[in-house]
Amino acid sequence: MTQSKIAVVGAGTMGAGIASVFAALGWQVALYSRSQTTLDTARTIVEAGAGNAAAHVLYTTSLQACLENADVVSENLAENPELKKTVLREVEQQVPPACLLSTNTSSVPITQLATALRCPQRLIGIHWFNPPQVMPLVEIVLGEATADDVVAQAQALAKAAGKASIIVRQDCPGFVVNRLQYAMLREALFLVEQGVASMADVDLAVESTLAPRWSACGPLRLMDMAGLDTVKNVSAILMPALSNATDIPALVTQRVAEGALGTKTGRGFYPWTEESAASARSRRDQMVTHARKVASHD
Repeated sequence: MTQSKIAVVGAGTMGAGIASVFAALGWQVALYSRSQTTLDTARTIVEAGAGNAAAHVLYTTSLQACLENADVVSENLAENPELKKTVLREVEQQVPPACLLSTNTSSVPITQLATALRCPQRLIGIHWFNPPQVMPLVEIVLGEATADDVVAQAQALAKAAGKASIIVRQDCPGFVVNRLQYAMLREALFLVEQGVASMADVDLAVESTLAPRWSACGPLRLMDMAGLDTVKNVSAILMPALSNATDIPALVTQRVAEGALGTKTGRGFYPWTEESAASARSRRDQMVTHARKVASHD
């Protein structure tokens, strides 16, 4: 996909990050929000990610101005199905048939959102991960009606953005990455709640062993390397012992009730200062970037 114009609808953390990705690549970028305050905050994110190229980004509170001459639309509104459907319906009316319509969602079914459109086959999910400037993968999520040529357009867009992509062929809750992630989060919290290990030790187990191992090989390749006979024998012991809870973990609900939401409030599972939160984000970004560089040389 050649350099084009992308209309980014929604200027929160994800929208601003996506805008900075394409601005840095030399695309025409228009970034829309109903709130000028949100746009002002987004401008600092885009400038940090795109450097001098950020000067050419259009920041606007007019959806019409944002969509004018767009070749790609990336919708990044809050995870509110009715809000997304309302805006996507308006977007469809203002862009030409060849414009790629994408929604960035981690939870709302693409099929549900597509019911708002006259041509539901046009809509596709492109799920970006935070921060978009750093994370190397996007999930391309098909709705029941999504057309094959739209899938190809989305794949080309991801490639143009320098991102790897995976195809999520069934519009299931959480798609692929979040389903894998939350399966581990459930077990991590279960181990802490049961007193098996401390929070710090559970984190260290992942950071020092599982994370580097999985960054080298995915879980299915690792099973092949371990030997499926071994996997079978261990599964017989472990699978019945793993958490299969369906409720929100108590450790999470308790802290939310206390207003301990994590870095944004200065306390979550750990205490946070602005400095320690910034340091943790920087380390995360450096580690992801390093892992991406290593993988690119395979």
